[in-house]
Amino acid sequence: MAGRDDDKPTSEEKRRVYVVFFVIAFAIDLAVGLIREGTYAPTLIGGAIMITSVLFYVYSLIRDR
Repeated sequence: MAGRDDDKPTSEEKRRVYVVFFVIAFAIDLAVGLIREGTYAPTLIGGAIMITSVLFYVYSLIRDR
């Protein structure tokens, strides 16, 4: 059972994933907004994903201290 901790992602890896989710959601929202309206207009699901990823990122920072 000593090797179980080796498979767990570190907090830095988790935060990297949160940033990737934010960037992907923002890029999709930006592309959809530019295609539909010509300006950036966040969608509900994109905004929810971005807000959630930011909250998880901040929680990870606070918990790591």
